[in-house]
Amino acid sequence: MNNLENIDWFKLKAQFGNPLLLQHWLGDYLNGAEQELSLLKQAQQQQRCSAGLLMQLQGLASLLCSPSLTHCVKQLKHSQAPADDLQACITSYQGITAEVTEYLRAHSVD
Repeated sequence: MNNLENIDWFKLKAQFGNPLLLQHWLGDYLNGAEQELSLLKQAQQQQRCSAGLLMQLQGLASLLCSPSLTHCVKQLKHSQAPADDLQACITSYQGITAEVTEYLRAHSVD
């Protein structure tokens, strides 16, 4: 894999501006993370990535300010080995999800 950050937290926080809004949005992200991961794994099994899934990943990479996922998506666009590049996307996505989970745990307002 690469040595890029899963999330550029400085950019992500600046993008949202309001910590409570960021927490709410990250919670929404986590609510859909398992389904998204399932789609990635299905695409890997089929050894192909649909244009729709690619666009979805691009949007997530941008919204999450994720250098690692952005890199994976760029690789996937021109892939000669989609299963391998999808595995890199899955690994990046799992890392992002772990970081978001930890962030929300550390910043919960219960």
